Amino acid sequence: MHVLVATDGSKQSLQSATYLRHVVDADSVTKVSVVAVVSPLAAVPFAAEGSADGGVELSFRREAEQATLKVAEALDGWGPPVTTHVYSGAPANEIIKAAKRFDSGLIVLASQSTRTQAVLMGSVSHKVLNQATCPVLVHRPGPKPARKPVRRAAKKA
Repeated sequence: MHVLVATDGSKQSLQSATYLRHVVDADSVTKVSVVAVVSPLAAVPFAAEGSADGGVELSFRREAEQATLKVAEALDGWGPPVTTHVYSGAPANEIIKAAKRFDSGLIVLASQSTRTQAVLMGSVSHKVLNQATCPVLVHRPGPKPARKPVRRAAKKA
């Protein structure tokens, strides 16, 4: 089975790749493709100063490539060969197209949006879950750590 792991560079997507190692037997996986998608809203790249040549460096694609490499590194030594890919477009659509292109048997991605965000903007994981033609493993990160209450100094009389 071919597994497609989608990443957006977040800690949660890295955790979903690590989770994959624990729930899927490596012997049943023939290949893993790690995919990142640069959104069309980011089609006009930001410039970052301080590149090695002293000029301006375009960063969106490079950041996406770094994110795929980080996930590939987390899967290193698990067993199946891992390839990385960066696409441009609407994230959910590109993930689904890549899964079809690779004839994937499983898509793995993290869910990060709150219910409000999903209703207002749509959720990539929700769209992939409802439109993919293969099984989808949506890894939900654990609960956020509770915030410690801030102690205020008592007022002196």
